[in-house]
Amino acid sequence: MHYSLVSSPVLGFDLVRLPAGDSAAEVLLRALASGPRELDLLAARHDQGTRAGAWDAVRTAGANVPQITDVLAQVADGLAADDFGDDVAGARLEKGVVRVLQGSTIADADALVRLVHHDVLDWTWSTPLDGGPRLRTETAAKAADVLADAAVSAYLGDRLPDGARRVLAHPYLQAARDMPPVPSAPEDLGEAQAGVAEVLDRLRRLDGTDRACLRAVAEASRPGAGEWASAVHDASWAVHLSDRVRTAAAAQLLAVRAFRAGGLDAADGAAGLWNVVSGVVHAEVVADLLSSDARAVLLRPWEAAFGTD
Repeated sequence: MHYSLVSSPVLGFDLVRLPAGDSAAEVLLRALASGPRELDLLAARHDQGTRAGAWDAVRTAGANVPQITDVLAQVADGLAADDFGDDVAGARLEKGVVRVLQGSTIADADALVRLVHHDVLDWTWSTPLDGGPRLRTETAAKAADVLADAAVSAYLGDRLPDGARRVLAHPYLQAARDMPPVPSAPEDLGEAQAGVAEVLDRLRRLDGTDRACLRAVAEASRPGAGEWASAVHDASWAVHLSDRVRTAAAAQLLAVRAFRAGGLDAADGAAGLWNVVSGVVHAEVVADLLSSDARAVLLRPWEAAFGTD
């Protein structure tokens, strides 16, 4: 499976379950905000010689990251082989699924690289008039390498040797010193800006009681199927039709960072809390376009945890 800006909640689901996923989200946020000046700064730090060796380690580490689809099939096969009653099997399956979700990903490091080069930096490519292959400048290609290297370094985290992580992240960290800070809320949302900012701020400031409320709501509602999935589909369609794909992706990536800043972890993400968070963020991004019914479905778990101010 590939990552894409259109399916940014899926990318967020992987990132909240990775130890340094919030750092990967920061890199992607900076990539989304980059323009020609930032590309120049990033490209100037590109070092093909040092990164080549680090990518040998990336390929080795990436091959050892389990994919959700494969591991879930193994869990289901194991349960089918056991002679337990339906209730016992159901409970074991639920625990097995949560355990699997904590240590596996939907896509992989190669998908993250493609996301940076072809989705996030799609504006750097041009198509020749004769219909030939798309082209970009050497500066854009080098800048994309630096951003992708840093994102992969965080994505794979301690699966990579320390030396490889440093080599991949160093050029980006050096260039970032001369760039503006990552914004705390997505831009260009008009009237929806306040709602998104409020959700993100609330996430960052979660206390123990807040976290307990969210966990209880996620446990009770299990968002992810039925009317919730239909409402997410409606929100995603509204994002696409309103040309807010990049803005919505930024909101989801900021939610990844706020999720971790608020003390939520991989187990929370695997147990359904990310669905609650990503759903309410998506609903706020298109609050002016989403039907009242779909919006109510997506906001319901959040409002159950925190009330309606």
